[in-house]
Amino acid sequence: MSDVKKDLQNVEQKIEEGVVDVGKKFKEALANVASHLPLANLSRNRAKDSFTIEIDLPGVKKEDINVSIEGDYLIVTAERKMNKEVKKEDYYLMESAFGKYARSFYLPEDIDRDSIDAKYENGRLIITFEKVAAKKRRDIAVK
Repeated sequence: MSDVKKDLQNVEQKIEEGVVDVGKKFKEALANVASHLPLANLSRNRAKDSFTIEIDLPGVKKEDINVSIEGDYLIVTAERKMNKEVKKEDYYLMESAFGKYARSFYLPEDIDRDSIDAKYENGRLIITFEKVAAKKRRDIAVK
């Protein structure tokens, strides 16, 4: 095999390794970003044609949570400001955790925006909403 061909193969191999390495780093960066997003669960109550979104926001105060509708999106933002300070005779400890969170959820047109309700309890934000009355399932009696 000629030296030029070997050099080309080496260059190709290095490019492939570089692409794989960049892919791994990108995946790690995305995993890191995702680990800072608050976890959310979406559930549906078929009998009531209602939905619930539960978002874990440990360490966040109720007054630091904002839920809004912007266009077709339900947007939840929150900020955690936590300081833990311990002063003892023989040591001093200061731990803090700060962070802003934002999640958005697409609202289909058949969701009643006026039915959206949010409550916060035990580190969990619970958002409930229903379908527009005209779009809800209803049983029709057979006569």
